[in-house]
Amino acid sequence: MVKMNYPTQSPSLDAARNSKGPGSGVVGLVLCGGAGRRMGGRDKGLLTVDGQPAVSLALSCLEPLCESRFISANRNILRYQNLELGTVLEDLRPALPGPLAGIEALAAALAPDAPYDRLLLLPCDMPRLTAEVPERLLAALDEQEDKEIIYASCGGQAHYLCAALRVSVLDSVSFQLDNADYAVRRWYARRRSAALRFSDALGEQFLNMNSAEDLGP
Repeated sequence: MVKMNYPTQSPSLDAARNSKGPGSGVVGLVLCGGAGRRMGGRDKGLLTVDGQPAVSLALSCLEPLCESRFISANRNILRYQNLELGTVLEDLRPALPGPLAGIEALAAALAPDAPYDRLLLLPCDMPRLTAEVPERLLAALDEQEDKEIIYASCGGQAHYLCAALRVSVLDSVSFQLDNADYAVRRWYARRRSAALRFSDALGEQFLNMNSAEDLGP
């Protein structure tokens, strides 16, 4: 089991929640489709962190900011569904697992008249994240109307799977996958994207579970 010390919540979060109404027009997606090779093939979204599945921690960060929350998974589908934490989406291209396939699955699941214009994206394997990160990403996207994607950067490292996106860009994911290009960073580079730099003091929030040594007995 992983034991974490969680940073305190941003004092501005309550104001952000109420600025447009809680989660107005925002859909959330937690990506759990990784192969977990460095974790011995274990599904990181289902690993127990402080008594609960890692996916639950990510969804908790999104809960105050989103109208609806989805989980992207390409294995252990029934186990994710039994958690009853959010709608579980399977990749449309199961032979090509990866973050873009999960985003494509969400794009296909949203009805044309769905009341969402923004997406908050988080990975399942950063259990120290708090709602402050997606809150600030969403605020930056709202402030920069010329941008389609805002992603996190901290300590000189880009964290492409911590991002706020306009739902209107999601249709372009399928074109990139059709051309056998599976890199999130290259998709972002083709869109109007920008990094939101977080202080090094928040670097702990972006630590992820990447090895079996991160887990206890």
